[in-house]
Amino acid sequence: MKLPTQGRWHTAAMAIVFAALAFRLFRWAARYAVNIFFWDQWDFDDATLFGKHSFWEIFRWQHGPHRQGLGGLLAALVEPWFRWNSRTEAFVAAGIVVVTGLCMWYLKYRLFGSLSWTDLAIPVMVFTPAQWEPVWNTVNFAHGTLPVLLIVLYCLAWTWRNERAKYALLAGLNFATLYTGFGLFLGLLAPVLLFAVYRASRGKTLATRIYLWCCMVAAAVSLASFFVGYRNLPASGCTSLFSSPPADYLQLLCLIYATPFGIRGTGLISTLAGGVVLAALAAIAAVSWKRVLGDFRQSPALLPVLATLSAYSIVFAVAVAVGRTCTGLEEAHASRYANYLQLAMLSLYFRALALRPARWRGILPGALLVLLVPSLFPASSDADDMAAASDLKTEWRACYLSGRPSSACDAEAGPIYPDPEGTHLQRKLDYLRATRQNLFSDAPEVRR
Repeated sequence: MKLPTQGRWHTAAMAIVFAALAFRLFRWAARYAVNIFFWDQWDFDDATLFGKHSFWEIFRWQHGPHRQGLGGLLAALVEPWFRWNSRTEAFVAAGIVVVTGLCMWYLKYRLFGSLSWTDLAIPVMVFTPAQWEPVWNTVNFAHGTLPVLLIVLYCLAWTWRNERAKYALLAGLNFATLYTGFGLFLGLLAPVLLFAVYRASRGKTLATRIYLWCCMVAAAVSLASFFVGYRNLPASGCTSLFSSPPADYLQLLCLIYATPFGIRGTGLISTLAGGVVLAALAAIAAVSWKRVLGDFRQSPALLPVLATLSAYSIVFAVAVAVGRTCTGLEEAHASRYANYLQLAMLSLYFRALALRPARWRGILPGALLVLLVPSLFPASSDADDMAAASDLKTEWRACYLSGRPSSACDAEAGPIYPDPEGTHLQRKLDYLRATRQNLFSDAPEVRR
């Protein structure tokens, strides 16, 4: 990428902002991460730490509605090197967020051919403290950080000029992504996009059409394979996912999209703000998919990217609304969804950059950047929850390492898992003690 002198200074200034925000994310991780597994980690680590399983079994391991995929493999390959230290894994998760931000910037360059000051919207949306839960509280590489990176890489693949390799790469990324956390929703979109490519290939050689047909079928088979041995494991704990009034589902769906702008609460303002974002995403999805399915030959790379980002964001939010409305409207602002919402913001930003007439391309991207700025500051509820979770884990760890039983530590500090007997917590703690891993890995002296 060659830039004039002015452009280099411009890019250097943006790089400084990016680095500063990335450094702040690592500072938060250093401040709040505690070396002890918490909540769901005691369950999904059955695939990688507390049981002996092949890489294929780890890849297909189901935790709740999704599978572990590349997240499980990354944990199995990397975490033994630092003895499953929860603080180190938080830094790894933060590193994935940094790589995602860099890939988003590169995707913007690939689509539009240049960088501009409004591209600061990308680090602003990526380094939000709203994502504290999956980055340093209950780290699961398969939920949040890694699926978002994989989806951005999938979008980057659409910009590849080598047609012969591009569609095989798309099919491969689709397979990896749909098996990794809630990247599974990409699996619903990828076969349709490849079908659009195949449909537009009528004037090409037979070999090319067979190649495209194979890629399309591979995407469809990947989706079908996901459901082999799949179990219905809802994570909400509700007796019925459809017990709430219909209006509540729509309201929660709107509230989800208020979160990336630092808007919280369940009142009218939050609902209207999120509703405007939802309407914009729906419009982007409708126009993009109409053009992609209408004549893919005339579709620049921006269209399948917009179609992917906007539709994925809507499907994900609908799934959240269906699965979590029964737990209350406040669930719309849960930290574990913040990473996925970055894709919705990226879709809005790219569409704003492509608007006509040109004067809107100078106004709306900048306006979006300004509207995203409040998300750089932790909401009061997030700040309280971050501190409370960190204090709980710190106190529980100190209590247990002092030689007291886990039940006493639960009573004193609060539980690190809601059902200790159900997950065999004591057996797992004994294993970690014997192997000097996780909370015992950096303990100078462990009392019995």
